[in-house]
Amino acid sequence: MKRTLAKRIFAAFIFLSGIYILTLPVHRLTISSSSGGLLFNFPAPACFSFILRFMHSVEQTPVETEYMVSAGKIRQWEERVKSHNAGLPFKASTRGKFLSDGDWMRFRGGGAVFKSIRYRVGNAQNGRNSLIIESDEIKLYALFPGKALLIRVEQESQAARAVRAILTVCRGMDPGL
Repeated sequence: MKRTLAKRIFAAFIFLSGIYILTLPVHRLTISSSSGGLLFNFPAPACFSFILRFMHSVEQTPVETEYMVSAGKIRQWEERVKSHNAGLPFKASTRGKFLSDGDWMRFRGGGAVFKSIRYRVGNAQNGRNSLIIESDEIKLYALFPGKALLIRVEQESQAARAVRAILTVCRGMDPGL
């Protein structure tokens, strides 16, 4: 009798653990076109970071802004420049720090938080915008020249994602997972 009860309790524990894992919310970084079409969808665990890079139009030097995903929002972590002329940052915010390592001037912190970022992409002559995730660089200017992109963090469980994918495939569309 005790052994049967222990087996049932263990089976219930495994079943409920599976439901918990399937319904646990997961953050994802999504990048969509201005018309709403999903272009990129990346898993965004705690402290996930990405970099948006462009070439300054006057200085012709790279400008990088590093963002981190935290609590379902996009937080600007650091902005890096190689020059501080022609409209580029030259002073740290009151809540941030200025660091220089010889190659880059870094403006860290500051507290900027975004629900979404509307990001205008240039072309091969102006902007040369890129998205860097881990060590992979996606040349946005080559893929989406002159377009506006919407970058945001979305929260969805694995179960909801699977249901959405099934329904999308049933409609004959690409699920974009």
